[in-house]
Amino acid sequence: MSSLARLGRALTLPFVRAGTAYNNAAKKWPGSVGIITTVAKTSAADAFAQTIVEGKDTIDWNRNAMFSIFGFAYLGCWQYVLYAKLFPKITPTITATVGKVATAPALVFLDQCIHHPLMYFPAFYLLRGAMEGRDPRYSLEKCKNEMWENLKALWAVWVPAQLVNFSVVPLHLRVPFVAGISFLWCVILSVLRGALEQHVPQSHKEHAAAVAAAGVTVAAAAATTAAAATATAVAAS
Repeated sequence: MSSLARLGRALTLPFVRAGTAYNNAAKKWPGSVGIITTVAKTSAADAFAQTIVEGKDTIDWNRNAMFSIFGFAYLGCWQYVLYAKLFPKITPTITATVGKVATAPALVFLDQCIHHPLMYFPAFYLLRGAMEGRDPRYSLEKCKNEMWENLKALWAVWVPAQLVNFSVVPLHLRVPFVAGISFLWCVILSVLRGALEQHVPQSHKEHAAAVAAAGVTVAAAAATTAAAATATAVAAS
């Protein structure tokens, strides 16, 4: 083995070991590992939104705690029940109705077009409104008014990403794939906001920052839901 090969192996070995340990832990404690991962990812996504997308000098830890609570209660606990318990129960019926090939797209449709508009976004807006001391009716109205823009941002990235994910990406690489797309989405939001700051009024910039911050959280959620939907569909095949 050449010196260059040995150096490459030495540099990559810690990452390989960490990945193997994570994989083994996820097999042994899927619920706990999923929840811990979701909380960490949600907190990191909000920190990214605050420091990079919104350009803040310091992190608002109260807001970060709100996102972490949301990551634990909704993205972690509830979505584990939804995707690990409820989706497997309906998957055989879906497969019998639309066929194995269409099962994954059908699950993505349920997630993107029913779950997110009716449950995820209202829950997100209500929690954010509660942290800001706003009336729940105001939060739900704001959710309704901004729903279409949020869904367009969600679908523009995650529908094509999921088509690729479900059709060509190997099962063991699907979670890293959606995590990579999530990070790329965060970068795109940051670049777009930088362009907006040069061309739009201040009021529009503030709205863009709010949408961008929400978009990062949507990306984090989509990564979690996509992986769960994938696992459910493959398990039923």
